[in-house]
This record gives sequence, structure tokens and C-alpha cells, in this order.
Amino acid sequence: MSVYAVSPRPGHAVAFEEALRGHAHWARQQGSGPGWKVFAVTAGKRVGNYLVMSGDHSWEDLDANRELAAEAAARWRANVSGHVASVNGGIYRFMADYSRFPDDVDTYPMAIVSVFSMRPTSARTYMRNLRKVTDALKTRESAPPALWYQQVAGGEQGTFLNIRPFRKWHEWPNEASSRAMANAMDPEEIAAIVAELAMVILREETMVVVLRPELGSP
Repeated sequence: MSVYAVSPRPGHAVAFEEALRGHAHWARQQGSGPGWKVFAVTAGKRVGNYLVMSGDHSWEDLDANRELAAEAAARWRANVSGHVASVNGGIYRFMADYSRFPDDVDTYPMAIVSVFSMRPTSARTYMRNLRKVTDALKTRESAPPALWYQQVAGGEQGTFLNIRPFRKWHEWPNEASSRAMANAMDPEEIAAIVAELAMVILREETMVVVLRPELGSP
């Protein structure tokens, strides 16, 4: 999956959305590529920004779509980039063994998105402890959906992305996840994991995003 964090220029939010809507219309007409979802950031320090996420793809998919990607990039530069202050992007590998992936994930209009950056050479320690937590949560039907990704290209290496989709605000997933973890793991084990993670996580950023289907190209 490719993920881009896009910040519009001040005063250009409306124009940016209009340009992005036109870009998405063109992309839908091409009938190929992984498809893109656009989310507006509504909570966190990036409020007013957008996350643009592709569907899952392989390296071979990127090779097969090189010409289309080049044309899309040229159209973006011509029609959209004038309304953009900054863009940061990366490619992420889906961590299926760590994730709780609902079949109807496309019906979830909101999500909590967290980005975890590790200290150098700490990724394996993080993954080992994360696996303990995710394996325990999978034993609880009450545990909410959670999708895990590891960055493999672009940005800081040792970066992990967690997406926790939800349908309604009263279904806030953090509370359900905390209850499920308390039922699935011994408190001392949880404390030991938290202590070890505190030593390897360099920083964490969390935001709430809302799906904007009219801006994407499914």
C-alpha cells in the first residue's frame, strides 16, 4: 500500500478538493491501477490535511502500472500541485498475521491512524512485543478491527502504521481494545510489554480520519 500525507496551501482547501476530484475522475476512467482512498484528518496535529492511500499492491503491480503512474504524476503536477504545500509518501507492507481485518472494511467511514517510529535497530523488538499483543487480542471476539503495516520504502525506516476503522463515534475502538486486552492478558505481562515498548518507540503520532469517497478513485 502506498500512503501520502498531503497538506494543502493555506486558503486553497476548496480549490485543492476541486482539483483532486477532477484528478480522481480521470483516474477512474483509466480502469486500472490499485485504486485510491482519500481521508480528511479531523483530529490530531494535522487537522485540515489529507491521507491518500492506495489499495494493496505488489512490486509487480508497480512495474505493470509504470506508464499510468507517470501520466498520473504529470497530471497531478499540472492540475493539483499548485494547491499543495507539502506531500510526504511511503510504501507499506500489510502485516496480515498481526491484523484483524473485517471483510466489510470498506463500510467503515472513520479510522484512528497511528504512526510509530522506532529507534534505530529496534524494529524486531517492537514486532516481537506487538505479536504478543495481537495474538492475544485475536482470541477475543470483542477486539475491534486493526490493520498493521510496516514501511518498506520512503521516509524513516522502522516505521509502523496502525489503522483502527470504526463506523460510529460511540464505537470508539480504543476503549473496546483496552477491555479486550485486559481480558486476554495478565496485567504483569501487559506492564512488561509496555515497559519494553517505551524503550524502543522513538515517537508516536495519532490522528482521526474520515473517508471522503468523492475524492478517491476506487
